[in-house]
Amino acid sequence: MEEEQSPNLSDMEMDFPEDNGKGKCSTSVPMSIDSPSSSMENLDMSVASLEKFCKEAARAFFNDWGLISHQINSYNEFIAHGLQDLFDSLGEITVEPGYDPSKKGGSAWRHATISFGKVSLEKPVFWSGKNDYEEECLKLTPRHARLQNMTYSSQMKVEVRVQVYSHEKSDKAKSGKDQSGKDQSVHKRVWADEKKEITIGRLPVMVRSNLCWLNTLGKSDCLFDSGGYFLIKGMEKTFIAQEQRCLTRLWVTDRPVWTVSYISEIKRKRIYIKLLESPKAEGSNGRRVISLYFLYATAPIWLMFFALGASSDKEIFEMIDLEDCSASIVNILLATIKETDEQFEGFRKEDKAREYINEQIKNAKFPPSESFDEYVSKYLFPGVSGHRQKALSLGYMVKCLLLAFSGKRKCDNKDDFRNKRLDLAGELLARELRAHIRHAEKRMVKTMQRDLYGDRDLQLIERYWDASIITNGINRAFSTGAWCHPYKRTERISGIVATLRRTNPLQMMSDLRKTRQQVAYAGKAGDARYPNPSYWGKLCFLSTPDGENCGLVKNLAVTAIVSSRIMEPILDKLVSCGMEKLDESPLSSTTKMDKVFLNGDWIGVCADPSSFVESFRCMRRNKVIHAQVEIKRDKHQKEVRIFSDAGRIMRPLLVVDNLKKIKNLKGGSYSFQYLMDQEIIELIGVEEEEDLQTAWGVRHLFVGDKGEPIPKYSHSELELSFLMGLSCGIIPFANHNFARRVLYQSEKHSQQAIGFSTTNPNIRVDTLSHQLYYPQRPLFKTVIADCLGRTDYSPGRKDDVARPEYFNGQNAIVAVNVHQGYNQEDSLVMNRTSLERGMFRTEHFRSYKAEVENKDFTNRLKPKDKVDFGKTQSKKGRVDSLDDDGLPYISASLQSGDIVIGKVAESGEDHSIKLKHTEKGMVQKVILSANDEGKNFAVVTLRQVRSPCLGDKFSSMHGQKGVVGFLESQENFPFTRQGIVPDIVINPHAFPTRQTPGQLLEAALGKGIACGGSARYATPFTTPSVDVITEQLHRAGYSRWGSEKVLNGRTGEMMRSMIFMGPTFYQRLIHMAEDKVKFRNTGPVHPLTRQPVADRKRFGGVKFGEMERDCLLAHGAAANLHERLFMLSDFSQMHICQTCKRAANVILRPVPGGKKIRGPFCGFCRSAENIVKINVPYGAKLLYQELFSTGICLKFETEVC
Repeated sequence: MEEEQSPNLSDMEMDFPEDNGKGKCSTSVPMSIDSPSSSMENLDMSVASLEKFCKEAARAFFNDWGLISHQINSYNEFIAHGLQDLFDSLGEITVEPGYDPSKKGGSAWRHATISFGKVSLEKPVFWSGKNDYEEECLKLTPRHARLQNMTYSSQMKVEVRVQVYSHEKSDKAKSGKDQSGKDQSVHKRVWADEKKEITIGRLPVMVRSNLCWLNTLGKSDCLFDSGGYFLIKGMEKTFIAQEQRCLTRLWVTDRPVWTVSYISEIKRKRIYIKLLESPKAEGSNGRRVISLYFLYATAPIWLMFFALGASSDKEIFEMIDLEDCSASIVNILLATIKETDEQFEGFRKEDKAREYINEQIKNAKFPPSESFDEYVSKYLFPGVSGHRQKALSLGYMVKCLLLAFSGKRKCDNKDDFRNKRLDLAGELLARELRAHIRHAEKRMVKTMQRDLYGDRDLQLIERYWDASIITNGINRAFSTGAWCHPYKRTERISGIVATLRRTNPLQMMSDLRKTRQQVAYAGKAGDARYPNPSYWGKLCFLSTPDGENCGLVKNLAVTAIVSSRIMEPILDKLVSCGMEKLDESPLSSTTKMDKVFLNGDWIGVCADPSSFVESFRCMRRNKVIHAQVEIKRDKHQKEVRIFSDAGRIMRPLLVVDNLKKIKNLKGGSYSFQYLMDQEIIELIGVEEEEDLQTAWGVRHLFVGDKGEPIPKYSHSELELSFLMGLSCGIIPFANHNFARRVLYQSEKHSQQAIGFSTTNPNIRVDTLSHQLYYPQRPLFKTVIADCLGRTDYSPGRKDDVARPEYFNGQNAIVAVNVHQGYNQEDSLVMNRTSLERGMFRTEHFRSYKAEVENKDFTNRLKPKDKVDFGKTQSKKGRVDSLDDDGLPYISASLQSGDIVIGKVAESGEDHSIKLKHTEKGMVQKVILSANDEGKNFAVVTLRQVRSPCLGDKFSSMHGQKGVVGFLESQENFPFTRQGIVPDIVINPHAFPTRQTPGQLLEAALGKGIACGGSARYATPFTTPSVDVITEQLHRAGYSRWGSEKVLNGRTGEMMRSMIFMGPTFYQRLIHMAEDKVKFRNTGPVHPLTRQPVADRKRFGGVKFGEMERDCLLAHGAAANLHERLFMLSDFSQMHICQTCKRAANVILRPVPGGKKIRGPFCGFCRSAENIVKINVPYGAKLLYQELFSTGICLKFETEVC
């Protein structure tokens, strides 16, 4: 398929199938590809065909993996293996009786042990009660859970073994104790031993996971819905991936002291080796010694080496394996030996070191109950077996510490993504579930103790295990967002669970692909907020919110996936690649070879690391080893690190050496797995990518930089825009814009744009939703949108929306011009006639919810007044639109103050829900439903049609936001010779300071496409050059720079300056003037302070605060200030006694003659004389009364005005 390539042809026409495969190449600079690189000599393909293949490969990747595979895969792994592992790790629970010596002898007490076995999960069902249904249990699907405010959850059942036994003394057995300290004369007598499967709680089910009905039945409620979230009480909740420190590597730090750490979630398995100042130091400098912190005890490291079986100091030096070490390192080691000799005499003798270490650990804060060998194998490098291997691992830790101290090894960067792992649904659910299981376990042990203590027989295990603790605990964690802390079990943290937002599909997908880094407080973040080079291709370096979470909340890049835990054993395959196991390798040869680490544990050595890594990669490409296993060769440290743990970010890259296999692919679509089987593409992790030389795209394989030879690339990017997140990668010409504007569009405007959010609005109830009447696709294309959407769009297709569209807006003709001063400061002037034709018209839906209890309360001591839906003549508002059941009829027009849902108590009391101020609409749908907690509820959705009006917010795709300043008639707009009138006029001053030439390029490109050109790509980093766009406009008969001569609509004269005009994709945002406008003359006041209330919906006032007061003072408008803060706020009057200067009260008092009169009376002077009335704010009067109640009396000085 060799094609002639002309170096002077621009590259715009190359990208599309519509261009008939001319194979012309597009960059901003014309390029020549006459000299292919040596690695590409055998590749008989053009750049165009290769780029077309990359798009097909990306499309196959998105088809197979989707955008939220990381959420679903993590949950599937959890229900398949993680849940069982969680219960296996709980161990055996022993229930001790309450020992009371007055009751009976010591041997007759009954004990119990409980152990958990196999876990099973059922599909989500709900109990029908067999009233009207033949089946007792019905399938609970997500639509039911959503409409009935239920939790979409599955029942967890566990096999439980309960054993009741007592300790009895045997007369025949010899008395004495065994090695572990147990009395040998006591044997166990089992009274009962039974196994039973019990329900232990309900686990929320992720939509479209393996447990979900939608996945089994292969159908979906909404075509845009790809799952990945949970339904908790009808609310959609999703996990935000949590960035955690990697637990499968050593950490070297220099603050506060030089430390190397082996970290684990379990405190007992943590090992720290520190370089400390010796307390017995002589001289001013002091000497440094190496100390080991293990199981809460501190000991010199030399002691531990001998305890693990080292025979001499020389052998330990060989284990540490330091070549050419400096004098300072030798001094540290000698000082450590000397201090160990001084503190522990004779520790080199047989078993003395073991005794010393055992003594230190047993005297520590939390001593283990096991013997030395048991706790060393259990807690000291649990992934490494054998004392010799553990000693070698300790030696390696010491070596890392000393190399870092001497400057030959860098300290670990905690912000580098190779040192991080993402915690997803599986890890987060396991963490929360463990806490609630422990809680239920404590309750079970307490209740069982009572029965064992009272000598009663144990009841069924279901009586002791309270399943509601787990069910309600997890639901509460999801609802409140307070989740278990990863290390501090007593603390809870927020920011792990978020409610899924559904303004448009892009916002929903962005929420599902977020990651978050927890920091203690904002000042402690350090460099965490800055982009790290390791984010390249894994995390988007632009999609981050502004404000306090800037740089901490991030988004995954569009092709990034997260690895799952790989269960298959890998050790034997590593041996076949050329590795020697550590226990089979002699110490002398171990030090000369490269070390091999698997998930942080030293498992072997290899003599030829390059061939080992090469053969490993061959096996991985041939599917002998799992595709997600990552390998890294560190030449400086002489190490090969292999990772197969969960939470690593990976992404697909092209293998350059195997690109020639593309010729063998037959036409048509192929799966991503097939491409991986053909070894054309492989998944690469963060650390492995450091070893590769990756081209920025397939065109860079042919063309190097000016005057430089083409490097020898090993891999190539599929497409440069895949480095960014979803919301960034679809912005046209994003690389031409100021970065802050791209951030605004990706994080704010694109997620507030009104589009078409779901295809099932009739069976969903959202509190607030918007829908655009005529959503359009932009004229340009981007590779990401193209690969995610359909390629075979044709007019009139019924399934055109089979995939979500991530563009939400319409193409408007935009002119850059000043229009009578109405578009200053980002304002827009819009064409009233266009809006009347339906442009940017949206529907606004708001739902109102009310619930009543359907349980019978006859057994209550004080019967509750039963409330039900119904219609009654209400004093609150009008009930004309309600039917007899208390719900409005469809298409009823409700205004502010009307009753929207009628609720009446049996006593006749009115509990109806009224529309607040500014709320109105037509009834769209009415739903009456019930949940599983004994509550009936009704939902009424009101619809409003909203055409753009003054004050509504709009935005282009380049962060150029603005509000409508004026709606102008069409005849007053400037028009071109073809009679084209702009829909929107924006101010030219918006561009210079914002630095967004991308919008002008988009308009010029769109103009060329609209005038008969083919659809073009405006993908970031591979955008067409300015020359291409100007040439296209020139061919269409326009000025090269997109400007046109226009006629003034008001006078009919030709305008002197040319006006830049072109179609631009504009978005209508959810911020509308109708939702914000706040006005009031008089209205409700607060009952306590008598000042206007604050809330807009309660017809509250606009706050006039201290800063506004300062402005009026500066203007000298004292009368205005007095009126605003006093006369129109809380005007009030008080009576003051001028004799004692205190407040007088108005009371009813007797006067001589038997009459009573009402008037002011001073209680202090006992007189009604000399009292005056003054004007004060009611707040001042209230303050006087509150101070008076505490024993403080104010005096008022009065003067006659």
